[in-house]
Amino acid sequence: MTKTILKAALLPSLALMAACTAAPPQPTVAPPPEEAFRPVCRERLPNATDFGMMKCMYEELDKSRGVTPASVTAPAAEPAPATPARPSAPARSSAPAARRAR
Repeated sequence: MTKTILKAALLPSLALMAACTAAPPQPTVAPPPEEAFRPVCRERLPNATDFGMMKCMYEELDKSRGVTPASVTAPAAEPAPATPARPSAPARSSAPAARRAR
């Protein structure tokens, strides 16, 4: 009986409290930094694929940070072919010739 009296007394006040509270604010997430360069890349490459657009955006982001993008740097010169350390023909010993001479 006591529970029903408490419930009946508390329900109107709970309803008022629920009506007065505002909805919690939705969390906002900042867009990735490369997204700021999408309009520039869209203007430069109007028919680019998603991969091309992302590549362009990352390159522009690198340029804005003062970093040289990897696609702009020249490839490293190929190393010179290594010279063999030993001659290609094996050295012949004189031992078989000495056996034949006997």
